[in-house]
Amino acid sequence: SIQIALLVTPFLVILGWAVLDQPMTLHFETFETVAFAFSVLVVTYTVQDGKSNYLEGAMLLGLYFIIALAFYVSPSDAMDKALNLVSR
Repeated sequence: SIQIALLVTPFLVILGWAVLDQPMTLHFETFETVAFAFSVLVVTYTVQDGKSNYLEGAMLLGLYFIIALAFYVSPSDAMDKALNLVSR
């Protein structure tokens, strides 16, 4: 997952600048960094034995839902103000 992030993240930044004309940066808030690191640890722990079952899959889906919900309810005003995305 780290290798994918190292490929996809710069690609999306370049895509945002060149094609979509959106201000995208590599500046990640602490919450985003902690959520990514935690998800990597849980996935690594879950799949380290080389086998999986429905319960492990359900646990990963639950983690995905919890992280998505946390990002939905977390305030993002600081980043919006930093990028001047908030209408005045």
